[in-house]
Amino acid sequence: MSEVTKQCEKKSIINKLINKLKSIKNIEIILAIAAVCIVLLVYFSGNKNLNNTINSVENLQTTEYVADIENRLNNVLSNINGAGNVKVMVTIESKSQEEYATNTETKTSTSSSGTTTTTTKEEVVIIQNKPLVVNESLPKIKGVIVVAQGASNVNVKLELLKAVQTLLEIDANDIEIFIGK
Repeated sequence: MSEVTKQCEKKSIINKLINKLKSIKNIEIILAIAAVCIVLLVYFSGNKNLNNTINSVENLQTTEYVADIENRLNNVLSNINGAGNVKVMVTIESKSQEEYATNTETKTSTSSSGTTTTTTKEEVVIIQNKPLVVNESLPKIKGVIVVAQGASNVNVKLELLKAVQTLLEIDANDIEIFIGK
């Protein structure tokens, strides 16, 4: 088949498709509905990705926070006389919490019957498209495990326990110390 014949066949097929589409009644409505469906699909999949991204960032920040505490504890505890090689694992109970600045607007109105109504409206303060954070609480530490070579010595074990208690301000019942290899 020659190139000219192939091109003529392609044009013929395209013309047939166009004629079939033209014969469909209300094609504009069908195309509009399809366009709306595509827009909605893109919009909702974008929000899901945004929420996943926010959650990923929060989890990363929490993971980095825990890793930082573990590293700092490793450094301090390994410097305790007789502790030897030290490994620390920290578990948390909750994620960090943020408290946002709010504007509170209170309106009082009195009706003709003498009834007084008070309404309060509270809105989060937004600066540069971000909520203004006034307080952030760090994740609550649930427990700590310390594995130390020198933990077989009761005095070393006690020193490790006191150090973790002091540094993290947690109860001794939330700390376990084990003898390392």
